[in-house]
Amino acid sequence: MMSPEEMLKDFPHQLEWEKSDIDLSLYRTITFCGMGGSGIVGDVARSWMEHRGCKLPVMTYRGYGLPNFVRGEEDLVVCISYSGNTEETISNFQEALDRQATVLSISSGGKLERLSEESGVLHLKIPTGYAPRYALGHMLSKVLSILGIERDELEDARENLRENYEEIKKKGEEIAQRLYGYVPVIYATPLTEVSAFRWKTQINENSKTQAYFAVLPEMHHNEVVGLENGEIRSKFSFVVMFDPKDHDRVRRRVDLTIKVLKDLGISPVVIGGDGNSYLARLLYLIHVGDWASYYLAGKYRFEPLPVKTIEWIKEELSKS
Repeated sequence: MMSPEEMLKDFPHQLEWEKSDIDLSLYRTITFCGMGGSGIVGDVARSWMEHRGCKLPVMTYRGYGLPNFVRGEEDLVVCISYSGNTEETISNFQEALDRQATVLSISSGGKLERLSEESGVLHLKIPTGYAPRYALGHMLSKVLSILGIERDELEDARENLRENYEEIKKKGEEIAQRLYGYVPVIYATPLTEVSAFRWKTQINENSKTQAYFAVLPEMHHNEVVGLENGEIRSKFSFVVMFDPKDHDRVRRRVDLTIKVLKDLGISPVVIGGDGNSYLARLLYLIHVGDWASYYLAGKYRFEPLPVKTIEWIKEELSKS
């Protein structure tokens, strides 16, 4: 397996467009199933589809079984598991077959590939040799190609990451310095919610520390009041994340959030996506967070790759 730094450098190169013959007009719903580093793929895809005006109901599902609305061949279920052995995703796959839904699967092998072959389900294989959270580009490329992304859009997002590589890496290192010694809290907008969630999970897994996020405008109806507690507030470091295409009222709320923090003596990290398209900006933010979590792990003297508690839980579950 490559080192964490090598896998981070590889991220832009993972974004490769493929031709797909899948006709989405045949379906009335799309459900993405996956957990952890595989589950975020569905979140990015759903957010991308919503931004481009998709009329289909699209959701991501984390857990066992499936939502009640999945009930037949007009419901498309995309099961994503990098290892191919994720317990919850195997449950999703089997439940989808039982309900006679249309199923696609994506993995590097494992049980999911075997079950797909046995049941005649289309399986899209991705390369082995990665930790799941470092294979985002491989999995996302498959999914976006299925959804009909234009080659130019995916290649533009890839080139944006390549051209801004040094800047992204430097920002990640600078942000890690700001977050070190505090519990990171990311305040996001609807267009950057997926990026904020990715930051949280990457900090959890790579940096071995707690992190949280909240989303505007909802956080203006609850979260902001918690900032009044100075004793607790002093334990956090804050990031405010936005996209240039956010709703005007959301952008106004971003400005007000920054003012609230500064009035309390807090200097937040403020970061916006950079790129020609929504996808490019989303992946830019995600990659900055990936590097930040990598550098933050170093500051805490943790190896980014091991996830011992996750592995222990899987081992215990396998006993019953």
